[in-house]
Amino acid sequence: MSQQDERTLYFANLCQQLYNPKSPEERNQAQKILEHSFPTFTDTNGLPPAGVDSQEINSPTDTANALRVLLENSPDPYVLTFALSRLKQLVQAQFALFSQDAKLQLRSFLLQYAFMHPDLFPFIVTQLAGVLAAITLLGWADVEQYKNVHKDILEFIQASIDHRIVGMQLLTVMVQDINPPSFARRKWDKKTDTVLLLAGEFRDTQLLDICETTFKTLEELVQHTIRFSSSNQEERLQEATVNLMTKCLSYDFNGTSVDESGEDIGIIQIPASWRPFFENPKFLDTIFRAYKEFPPPRSSKVMECMVQIASVRKTLFNDQEERSKFVVKVMHGIRDIIVTSQGLNDADNYNEFCRLLFRFRATVPLNEMVEKPGYLDWIELIAEFSLKAFQSWKFAPNTSMYVLGFWARIVQSMTYYQQLGDTAVEKLGNITVELARSYISTSIDAVSTRIEEGLDDPLENEESIIETLNMLGQIAHCKYEASSTALINLFDPITVQYQTLINQATSNNMANPEAFRESLEVIETKFAWLVYVMAAFVGNRSAFLNSEDLDKIDSEITTKVLQLMDVQQSLQSQHGNTFMNDKLDLAFIYFFQQFKKSYMSESNGRDIYSKLSEVFGISDQVRMLDIIMRKIVANLQYWADNEQLIRRTLELFNELATGYGASKNLRKIETTRLILQNHMASQFAFCQNEKQSENRILYFQVLCKLLFADDNVDERTFYEFIKPFDLRFNNLGPLNSVEAFRQETTRRALRDIFVDMCGFISPMQTRRHFVLFFEWFYTEYSSILLRAVEAWSPDPIVSSLLKFYSEFVHNKSQRLGFEVSSPNGILMFRDASQIVCSFGSQIIKQTITDDSQKYELKYKNIATCFSIMSKCFGGRYINFGVLWLYQDKAINEALDMIIQLMLNIPMDDMMSFPKLSLSFFHLLDELSREQLMAIPNIQAEAFLYLMNACEQGVESSDSLVRAHACSAVFNICSFVVKETEKAEREAQNSSTSNSSLSTRRRSSVASGNLNHITGNHWLMSYMQQFTQTLPSLMATVFNLVLFDDNSDQWSLSRPLYGLMLLQRDYMVRYMDAVIEQQLPERRSFVTTSLNNLLDGVNWSLSPKDRERFTQNVSSFKRLLNLNSVTLVPLAAPPPFF
Repeated sequence: MSQQDERTLYFANLCQQLYNPKSPEERNQAQKILEHSFPTFTDTNGLPPAGVDSQEINSPTDTANALRVLLENSPDPYVLTFALSRLKQLVQAQFALFSQDAKLQLRSFLLQYAFMHPDLFPFIVTQLAGVLAAITLLGWADVEQYKNVHKDILEFIQASIDHRIVGMQLLTVMVQDINPPSFARRKWDKKTDTVLLLAGEFRDTQLLDICETTFKTLEELVQHTIRFSSSNQEERLQEATVNLMTKCLSYDFNGTSVDESGEDIGIIQIPASWRPFFENPKFLDTIFRAYKEFPPPRSSKVMECMVQIASVRKTLFNDQEERSKFVVKVMHGIRDIIVTSQGLNDADNYNEFCRLLFRFRATVPLNEMVEKPGYLDWIELIAEFSLKAFQSWKFAPNTSMYVLGFWARIVQSMTYYQQLGDTAVEKLGNITVELARSYISTSIDAVSTRIEEGLDDPLENEESIIETLNMLGQIAHCKYEASSTALINLFDPITVQYQTLINQATSNNMANPEAFRESLEVIETKFAWLVYVMAAFVGNRSAFLNSEDLDKIDSEITTKVLQLMDVQQSLQSQHGNTFMNDKLDLAFIYFFQQFKKSYMSESNGRDIYSKLSEVFGISDQVRMLDIIMRKIVANLQYWADNEQLIRRTLELFNELATGYGASKNLRKIETTRLILQNHMASQFAFCQNEKQSENRILYFQVLCKLLFADDNVDERTFYEFIKPFDLRFNNLGPLNSVEAFRQETTRRALRDIFVDMCGFISPMQTRRHFVLFFEWFYTEYSSILLRAVEAWSPDPIVSSLLKFYSEFVHNKSQRLGFEVSSPNGILMFRDASQIVCSFGSQIIKQTITDDSQKYELKYKNIATCFSIMSKCFGGRYINFGVLWLYQDKAINEALDMIIQLMLNIPMDDMMSFPKLSLSFFHLLDELSREQLMAIPNIQAEAFLYLMNACEQGVESSDSLVRAHACSAVFNICSFVVKETEKAEREAQNSSTSNSSLSTRRRSSVASGNLNHITGNHWLMSYMQQFTQTLPSLMATVFNLVLFDDNSDQWSLSRPLYGLMLLQRDYMVRYMDAVIEQQLPERRSFVTTSLNNLLDGVNWSLSPKDRERFTQNVSSFKRLLNLNSVTLVPLAAPPPFF
C-alpha cells in the first residue's frame, strides 16, 4: 500500500469516527485531528501538531490541495462530506488569498469531479454545489470565468441522463445559495457590499437561461421524448427538474423578499427580459400537463411552481391581449383541475392548489377577472370547490385560510371596483352568503366529531382561529344582512337545545349527570364557535361606513350573544363552576373586545343599541359597559383556576380602562365603583389562587389606572380605595414578634398584599399619585415590610416583598421627584439598605447543593436585591453626598452587603443565570459611575472579582449584559485616568523646586505606564498591585473587536479606548502579536488597518477623541469586510510583562 493510500485510509477512519462515533470523546478527538490536518487559518489551530500529519500545510492553497487529493482518492461518503464541508469553510474564510490560477483550478476541479462521478449521493451533490456557489459568490466580481454558470452546467445537461440529473441538482443549490432571503444576504453583506449586485447580475445574465433549459427538460418529460434506463431514473430527473424550476421562479428578483414566512404575500417581480418566456404558448400548458402527469410529491412541487407563475406582475405583459391570454389560461387550468379533481386526493397537492387560488386572486384584480369570458361559471365552480374544501377539514385542515383569503380579497375589491355589473355583483353576493353559511355550519357540525375522536380543536389556538374568522367576517360583509340571517338561523336551533338542557339542570331532573355534562360540552363548544363568528362579524364593521341598517343587524347579533350569556349565567348561579365551559367564556371576552373596537367610540351612533334597548334596556355605552363589567366580575369570581381565561378577562378590563374617555365612562358604572371599593372581596376567588400572582398584578394595574383616571383624585378618594389594604394589614393582628411574622397565615397574607401593591404602583406615572401612596405606605406600613424581610429571610417567600420594593424605588417617569427639602429619597434608601442587609446577611449563610434549585432558592432574590440597589443608584433622586457627608451607615452597609452577596456567587453561576447576570451588571454599571469609587476601601478579593466580572461580562452573548459591562469598564478606566492625572499634578505642584522632577512634563497616561504613579485611592493601589488586570482586560476586549462577529462594536469601542489609553505599551505588543499571527500575504494589510485605528486620536478622555476612536473601529471592521479578510485569532495574548 502506497503512502498516499495509507494517508487516505487514515483520514477515512477519522471521518468515520467524526460522523459515526462510538463516544463523544472519540468524535472530539477525530474532529481535532482533522481540523489540525486541514487548517482553515481562522482559529488558533493554525498548523497541524507534531505526529498528526507529516504533510506540510502553510497556506490556504496547501489546505485546498490536500482536500482535493482526499476527494480524488476516496469514494467514502464520510470522507466526501468532511472534505467538501471543510473546503467550503476554507473558501469562505480565505478566498481572497487564493491566486487567480488557484481559483480557476479549484472550480474546474469541482465541476470535473461532479462530471466524473454522476453516481454521487444526492447529499454529496448538494454539498459540492454549496462549495461551487460559495466560490461563485466570492469570485464573481474578479474572475470572469465564474460568470459562465449556465454554460458550464450545460455540458452536464447535454451528456447522459445521470449527468443531466447531477447538473440540475447542482444548479438548484447554486440558484438557492446565490439568492438567499434578504435577511441572510445581509450577513453576506458584511463580507462584501457587492453581493446584492452579484445577485442582480446573476439574475440578468444566467437565471433566464437556466430557467429556459429547465423548461425544455420539463417539456421533454411531459412529451416522453427521453429514453430512461429505469423508472427510478425518470423519477429522479422529474424531481431535479421541478426543484430547479421552483428555485428559479422563487428567486428574489428585486431583493425585497423578507423571509419564507411571507411567501403568500406579494407579487413576483419578474424582469421584462423574461416576457417571451412567459408568453410562450406552450409554457402554461406544459406546467399544467406536468402537474397532471407527475405523481405526488413531484406534482405538488409543480403546483408550487404554478403558485409562483400565477403571482407575476401585471406589467410584465406589454400587450393587454397577451396578459389576457395568460389570465384565461390560468383560469382554465384551475377549472380543469376542479372539474377532474386531478391530484386533489393528495393533501400536499390540495394545499398547494388552495394557495394557487389565493395568490392568483391577490395578483389579478377582480375587474380583470370579471371581464373574461366564462367568469361567472368559473367563479361558481370555485365556490363549489370552496364549499367542499370547508367540509374536508379532516383531510386538509390548513386550507380554509387560503380559501377564505381568496374570497375575502374578492369582497375587498368589490368595494372599490364599481363597474363589475349587476349580474356579477349579485352572483358574488349570493356566493358569499352560501360560503358563510357553509363554513359556520361545518365548523359547528365538526364539534361532536372532534370531541368524540379526540382531534385537535382549533379553538385551543385562539390566535389562529381569530385570523381565519376575520376573513370570514370580511366575506360576510359583502351581503351582510343575508349572511347575518344565515348565522342567526344556525344559532337559534342550538339555543333551543341549550335551553332544554338548562331546564333539566334547573329542575334537578338529571338522571345521568355525566351524559348531561357531555351534551352540554358539545352545545357550549358549538356556541363558542358561533360567538367567535359573531365577534368577527361585528368586528369587521367598516370604520368609514356608517349605516343604520348594518348597526341594527349588529344590534341583533349582540342581543343574541347577551341572551346566551344570560342563560349561561343562570346555570352558573345554580351550579357554580360545575358545568362551565372556558371556550365559551373566552369567546364572550373576544366578542366584547370586537364590540368595543367597532362601537365604543365617540363617533358611533345609537342604532347599535336599538335591539339592545328593546330587550335589555341598554341604550348607550355606559349601560353596555355595565354588562361587560358584570361579565368580567363573573369570570373573576368563577374561574379561579383558569390562568388563561383570567388573563384574557383582565386584558379586556385593561382595554376598557385604557384611554381618557374610556376610563371616564368606566368610572361612572356602579359595578366599577364597587370593585374599586371592594377589590379584595372574597368572591374574587382568583385572588386566593397562588398560581394567579401574575394576573393579580395585572388586576391591580388596571385598578390603579381606573382610580387615577379622574384628574381630581383627592386624598379621601385614595384612602377609600386603599382601605381594603388597611383592613388586610389590620386583620394580621399584632405583629410584635418574629414568631408572629413567621406564622403561615401571616406569611401568605403579607405575601399577597405586597404582590397586589406591586401591581398597583407599577402604572403610576405622576409624582402626585406616587406621593399619595408613599405617604400612606411609609407612615403606616414600611416598618411591617422591614420586619417581615428580617423575619422571613432567606425563605423564597420574601420574593414578593423584594419585588415590591424594587418597584417602589423605581423612578419611572420621574415620579420620585421629591421636593429639594424633602428627606423622602434618603428615607427610602435607608429602608432599601436595611432590606438588602437583612436579607443578604441570611442568604449568604445558605448553601444550596442542588444546582437545579440554586436560582429559585437563592439567586432569584439576590438578583432582586441587585435591582433594588441599581434603581436607587441610578434613580437620581437620592442625595448620596449627604449620606457620605454625615457618615450615614446606610450607604456603607448597603455597599458592603452588595459586595458580600457578589462574592457569595461563583463567577460561573453569575454568568449562567441570565436574569441574575443582567441585574448584577446593571448594578455594576450604576455603581461604577460614582458610588463604587466613594467606598473607603474594599478587599482585594472583591476587586479581583469585579475585574474578572467585567472581563466575563464583555464576552457575554447577552447584548444588554455586554453593554452594561462595557460601560462599567469605561467608567473604571475613566476614574483611573483622572486619578492618575490628578496624582501627577499634585506631585508636580509639590515639587516644583526639585529639578529632578521638574522634567516630568509628560503624563504617565500618555506613556501608557502606571508603574510610577502613586495614588491613595484603593482602586489605584490595587491596579498597581495586580498589574495584569488591565492588560488582561484589554486583550479580552481587543480580541472581541478584532475577531468576534458581533453587533456591539460601539459598546466595545468605549472600554477599549480607555484601556488603550492606560496600556499604550501593551497595546503595541498586542497589535504586533496580531500582525505576526496573520498569514504572510495579509500582514501588510493588517498592519495598515490596525494603525488606522489610532488615526486622529489625541489620547484624551474628551468626547471628540472617544467618538473619533469609535469611528475608526467601525471603519476598521468595514475595511475587513470589504476585502473579505478574516483575521487569524491569537492562540493566547502576548505576555503582560
